[in-house]
Amino acid sequence: MSDHPGANPRGYVLLGAGGHARSVSDVIASRGGVVAAFVSRSAAEGADPPIIDEAEFAGSSRFGAYPIVVAIGDNVTRLRLHRAFAPSRLAEAIVALTATVAGELRVGTVVHHHAHVGPSASVGEAVIVNTGAIIEHEAVVGDGAHIAPGAVLLGAARVGEGAFIGSGARVLPGVVVGAGAVVGAGAVVVKDIPAGATAVGVPARIVG
Repeated sequence: MSDHPGANPRGYVLLGAGGHARSVSDVIASRGGVVAAFVSRSAAEGADPPIIDEAEFAGSSRFGAYPIVVAIGDNVTRLRLHRAFAPSRLAEAIVALTATVAGELRVGTVVHHHAHVGPSASVGEAVIVNTGAIIEHEAVVGDGAHIAPGAVLLGAARVGEGAFIGSGARVLPGVVVGAGAVVGAGAVVVKDIPAGATAVGVPARIVG
């Protein structure tokens, strides 16, 4: 499921206040939504939307009605925090107005501007489908993964939980990238990458 313009006029609370959180805020704004507050380790006076600290967020009922998006770039941290909340507190998938989605998205995933999720594709929870990324038909993306700007997963490619596919990388049809693996920017993945491995180059080779 995903949002639509006007679906949540109350807005959202974003966990995180860095660059990725600002990008998520921009996606929300493209759908006519608003950010009620950013949550960070320390508050910032005069920020608009307000930046509140973790203690204020945890101890106040002020923001209890707002759905939460964990807007942190680090995959491990984002997925851990996402799973710490009851599903009822989490926002549904959020899709930029310029993105196109034919496949399935799960809770907490954000699809950024000009990205595409093809038919019969399946994208897990708390995934970042970044600007201009393409997830083609029947591809599968595990929870907490990050498909970076301009990356492409071709038909039936599979990306494991918490994996990172770098900017402009290509994963060829049916190829599997294991959980927690890292694919470098511009790499072309022509064969399976094991869990936890790092692969770079054209064709991609394992370097760590």
